[in-house]
Amino acid sequence: MTSSVPVLITFDIHSYNNADKEVSEWIDETVRVLKSISLKATFFIPAVFAERISDRVRSVVREGHEIGCHGLTHGVDEEYHILSYEKQKAILCEAKKRIEDVISGEVVSFRAPAFKINGDTVRALDEAGFKADISVTSQRLGILSSDASNIGWLYAPRSPYHPDTRNPFRRGASSIWEIPQSALIFLFSSNTGMAFGEGFMKTFFRILHAESKARNNPIVFMVHPEDIYPREMKHQYKFEWKDLLPSKRHGFAIRYIMSHNKDGKEIARQNIGLLRTMKCAKDIEFLTVKEMIGRIEANK
Repeated sequence: MTSSVPVLITFDIHSYNNADKEVSEWIDETVRVLKSISLKATFFIPAVFAERISDRVRSVVREGHEIGCHGLTHGVDEEYHILSYEKQKAILCEAKKRIEDVISGEVVSFRAPAFKINGDTVRALDEAGFKADISVTSQRLGILSSDASNIGWLYAPRSPYHPDTRNPFRRGASSIWEIPQSALIFLFSSNTGMAFGEGFMKTFFRILHAESKARNNPIVFMVHPEDIYPREMKHQYKFEWKDLLPSKRHGFAIRYIMSHNKDGKEIARQNIGLLRTMKCAKDIEFLTVKEMIGRIEANK
C-alpha cells in the first residue's frame, strides 16, 4: 500500500438562477486556478446543464479533469432518497448517457443532489453502469445538512467500501464503490469554511491528513466554482423565526445564514488558500475519482 495521502478535490456545479455565461466564467476561473496550483479535480454536473454549457464542459475535460454526474436536472423532483428504484434507474441511465454524449467519454462517478441517497440508489447506479458514488458523508451530523433526519451518516464507514443495496451506509456486496465525502460532525466543504473561517478549515485538513496517514482514507473536499471566483454577492440571507424550524427539502435554513453572509472575494481567497495549503502538505497525491477507483482496486 502506497504511503501517499490521496486527496480528491470535487466541484459541484449548479445553475440555479444564474445565467449560463456567469456560471461558465466561474468554471473558467476555477480551471485557471487549478492549473496555477497544478491540481486536478472532479466536476459533478447535472446532465441538462452540461448540455447547455457543453463547450465549457469539454474544455474542463481537455484540461485533464474528470466530469461526474450530479443527476439529470438537480431539480426539486430529484431527491433520490425518496424515489423508487425504477425512477432512479431511469433518471441515472438518461443522465449518464447525456453527459457522455457531451464529453464523448465515459462517466463513472456520481454525487447525489444534497447527498441524499438510499439503497435503491446503489442498485440503480450499478445497473446504469456507474463505478463510484460520492454521496455518503460519514460522521456528519445530519441536523447540519439538508437531510436533517439522516442518522445513517453517523455509522457509515470512513474508508471506501461496497455499500449494501438495502442500506447504503453499511458495507455490502454491490459492485459500486462508495468513496465517502470527508466529514467530522461538519462537512469538509467550502460552506463549512464560510461559517468558521480559514483557520478552522486548515486545522480540519490537518486532522484528516493525520487520519489518512494512519488509515489510508482519502480526503475528499467539496467546493463550488463560484466559491473560487471573486464575485459580488447578489443577496444576503436574513434571519426569520421560521429558519429555526426544519423544512423537508433544505433542513434548518439558519445554516445558510451562518455560511453565506460573507464577501465573495474573501470566500475565493480563503478557498484558494486552503487548496494551496493542501498542495504544500507532505505525501499528498491529488486524484480524480476515476483515478481513486483504480488505486483502490490495485491495492485490494
